[in-house]
Amino acid sequence: MKIARPLCRGILPFFIIFLFSCAVITVNIYFPSKAVEKAYENLEDQLMKPPPASKPKKEGPEHPPAQEKNSFLNPFSWFVGTVYAGENLSAQISQHIAKMPEVVNAYRRMGKRLAATNQLRNKRLAGESNSGMLSPFVRLNRNQGLLLENENHDRSVVIYGMAKAILEINHLKLDKKNLNEVYPKAAAQFAELRRKRAKPGWKIQLPNGKWVIKK
Repeated sequence: MKIARPLCRGILPFFIIFLFSCAVITVNIYFPSKAVEKAYENLEDQLMKPPPASKPKKEGPEHPPAQEKNSFLNPFSWFVGTVYAGENLSAQISQHIAKMPEVVNAYRRMGKRLAATNQLRNKRLAGESNSGMLSPFVRLNRNQGLLLENENHDRSVVIYGMAKAILEINHLKLDKKNLNEVYPKAAAQFAELRRKRAKPGWKIQLPNGKWVIKK
């Protein structure tokens, strides 16, 4: 009995520490980098293009317009032929984002201003930062500044939508803590795609913070 008491006193602190450590373990959120990048690619390729021109109406009896299965106006249709080649994770992520009208609209606005933002990058007035945002290198005029501000706002909407989609496929709450953990990863993957799709001569920022000219 005399031996057991000192032994218990020696083990008890370690046991308490073990229980406490188990209580504060944080759950690592699964973040599929490659699938996220592929989803970004698919979303850009589909949503940043102008919608197809409507065909002229033929004369004849009117019928209620049936929604085409592969219509651009149907946010789910374009997965069938392009993304949804077998159920894969990038398609699943894209489907979640396609249900977010704010993200879909952000992509479309980015597509409409693409020529203008390309001009900023071609002239090296702005470059692709490692945060996924477009960063200025000179003092921009009012119109250029507004253009950059609107572009970065829409990029933030897209990245936030990606963070939400990742939490949804992980079946996790869309709370501040989880979003704060996933958003930087979603932003870093968006920035990686920006570097890959940058044209030669554009300024891009590497993950280590160094700015270089794309070759």
